[in-house]
This record gives sequence, C-alpha cells and structure tokens, in this order.
Amino acid sequence: MKIERRAGQIVPLVEGPRVLHVGCAAHEPDPNDPTWLHGQLVKHFPDTVGVDLREDLIEQLRALGYKNLYAANAETFDLGQEFDTIVAGDMIEHLSNPGLFLDRARHHLAKGKPGGKLIITTPYPFSLGNMAYAFLKYPKTCFNNEHTSWFCVQTFRELVRRSDLDIAHWDLIGSYATENDSIRYRMGVAFFRYFGWLIPKKLKCNTMLFVLTRSQETGNRAYRTDALAGEN
Repeated sequence: MKIERRAGQIVPLVEGPRVLHVGCAAHEPDPNDPTWLHGQLVKHFPDTVGVDLREDLIEQLRALGYKNLYAANAETFDLGQEFDTIVAGDMIEHLSNPGLFLDRARHHLAKGKPGGKLIITTPYPFSLGNMAYAFLKYPKTCFNNEHTSWFCVQTFRELVRRSDLDIAHWDLIGSYATENDSIRYRMGVAFFRYFGWLIPKKLKCNTMLFVLTRSQETGNRAYRTDALAGEN
C-alpha cells in the first residue's frame, strides 16, 4: 500500500493556471514539507489563491511570503473570480452547512468547456482504522473534535447532486500521518505499509477523494428547493 499524505495524491489531478485552495491554512506551515498541501499547490501553480476562516493563520502564511490569501468563510466567500481547479482537502467535514460551500465552489468554477473542477477529500468512515477508533473510544466516535459530519459515497453523491454538480471521478486513498505521536497509530500505519496488499482497499483506505464538475443535467437545485419546502 502506498502511504502518503493528501498533497501527493491531489496535486497531480490539479489543472491550472487558475487554482483556488479553500481551507489553505495550517497551524504549523512548512514550505519545505512535501506533505503540506498549500505549499505544494503554490510550488506547482505560483498564482494559487488561498481562502481560510482563520485570519491569524492567514497572517502567518503572509509572513512566510505567500500571497493571494483571503480570510473568508467557506460557506459564504465571493472572490469575483473563476478557477480552473478548486481544492478542498479534508475541509468539508468541518463545516456547519457543506451544501453552502458546494454552491459557493460551483459559483467560482470556470464555465465553458472543459470547465473547472472541484477536488475534495474527506475521511472515509468505514476504514479499519476509523471503525476501530469508533469502537474503542465509543461514544467518542471521531478523532477530531472539530468535525461536524461523516460522509460515505452515497450520501456525498446526493449532496453534490443537490448543488448541481457531478462526480467525474472518485477513489479511496490512503492518507496516513506517519509523524503521528500515537504508538498504536504508527504501528497501524506500519502494518498497512507492509501488509496492506492482503487487505481489501475499502478497508485499508481511510480517505475518499472526489473530482466534481458542473452537472450536465438540470433540475437538481429545484429538487432541493422543493424538498426543503415540503418539510415546512
């Protein structure tokens, strides 16, 4: 099993030159770290635009010399620009209203043909690691206290459909933090590294990766509006 962080699996899918990274800031950004997503995006696409809710972290990036940065909410941002690729790595599960983010992202996607694409990663709840954590730590079934939701392929497909988006490609990937301080976690990563070929992909992979494009069908947004109205 190939063990690497999101950056090495997302960047090859990105098409420029106009790139937007939503949720770009990190608590400890390191320009020399090949696993830091924003740093790798800027390395390959120098004019990459970054958006993050945390203004203090945005200032931290500016102090390191990074440009084109905006402190804004992922659910409401409006940059007045279109992008060839929008990237949101492990961000959507932190939001209060993920559908609002998808609407904002779609608004910023380049129009025409071939049009822009939105690349999203989010934790996969049915991996061995995530299921084991939920079982052992129950009722604390999620390791990150800032997460508001879990997605599976089916629920995510329905969510993007309601925002007039299509899933052009999706895959399960392994995105393990080899520098994690937990001995159990590091032992698990080592096990997957050497014996992952024995385990089905849907159990050993801990992250879902989606590539979204504008929907080729109409009516999805109307469906969502009608469904919400019916609940009142």
